[in-house]
Amino acid sequence: MTKENTPSAELLTHTVFERHAARTTHRWSFIRLGLWASLAVLVMLILVGAWSYRQTNQMMLESQERTGKAIAAGLTSAVEEDLIVKNYAQLEVRLMQVMAGAQISAALVADASGKVLSEVQRDPRTSEVSVVFNDGSIRNPVAQPTTSRTDDVLNIFYPVGGVVPIGWVKLRVATTPDDALLGGIHQQLLLLLSLGAITMLMVVGFSLWRTYSRVQTAQMLIEELNDSLHSAAFYDALTQLPNRHLLADRLKQALAMAARSNKHLAVCYLDLDGFKQVNDQYGHDTGDALLIEVCQRMLKAVRQHDTVARVGGDEFVLLISDLESIHACELILSRLLGDLARPFHVNGHNLQVGASIGVAMHLQHGSDPATLIRMADKAMYSAKCAGKNRYCFF
Repeated sequence: MTKENTPSAELLTHTVFERHAARTTHRWSFIRLGLWASLAVLVMLILVGAWSYRQTNQMMLESQERTGKAIAAGLTSAVEEDLIVKNYAQLEVRLMQVMAGAQISAALVADASGKVLSEVQRDPRTSEVSVVFNDGSIRNPVAQPTTSRTDDVLNIFYPVGGVVPIGWVKLRVATTPDDALLGGIHQQLLLLLSLGAITMLMVVGFSLWRTYSRVQTAQMLIEELNDSLHSAAFYDALTQLPNRHLLADRLKQALAMAARSNKHLAVCYLDLDGFKQVNDQYGHDTGDALLIEVCQRMLKAVRQHDTVARVGGDEFVLLISDLESIHACELILSRLLGDLARPFHVNGHNLQVGASIGVAMHLQHGSDPATLIRMADKAMYSAKCAGKNRYCFF
């Protein structure tokens, strides 16, 4: 190396060192910038996660409250008729249907004085539902739906009836932090604290997707539960026939249609003959099975657009519409009586029942629903007095 080249070599070495130092400085600058950016994103995600957790928790509580109120409202409609006719045995069936929702931990029905008529509870360890024999009373709230919270439990009181309640419904809805949705969010927050900025963003996206999926699933479950409550409110639990509430609506529609078409509408009140003896001799299980068979025969005897509703233990109301004449109604009723007169084979027994039917025609007896049913009921008693197993017009 010549003397002239030595400065150039020193300059080159210094230049390389400076460039390396500059690159190192820039690298640390980018690292610090990346660390600060990651920290900022981490803090932002923690804040967003905490806010999302709080909001989701609040939404879950509000959703459970709405669900609980919807269940309570459906239950009050379902038990109202049972309280009116004092069919207390049916209350247990209604409560068992409500307990199909896993979030309901207890349910009871009390009369107007607050005396508990029926109560069911869910074991928190085994999730088994059992009947509780409670002869106590509850403190009646005001005659408006009320809710209260005790720790992680939501208590809902609903009055049954109109302005003057005829009873009370109480539900206990669990709101524990072990809920699947809240547990999933807990796991997501732990991941957000341990992962880097890019990974955390991916987790947030996955969290939103999973939360949305679970909300959709929860909405589907709520809709299914609402459908089951609608069925309990408007259909008889044993026979799946329309009950009094749905009958009232069907009768209004049938009267409106008959007024437009100027055709006959027959309101028939049917009471089974000999059913009490079957219940007394063979028990309620056989009696219930017989009622199901009777309903199937009645549905086959009438036409598809006619209505068969159960309004009592062995009492039914038939709406036979779109009749050209009274003779057409007589043909249907004769066929129905003949079908019911044939023996029933139920639980290894040959059972024989009949039917007494009272009939009121809307063209002759007016268009007031309550009046038509009352006339048909009176005509049914006339059929019984005349020897049973027959129909009688009012």
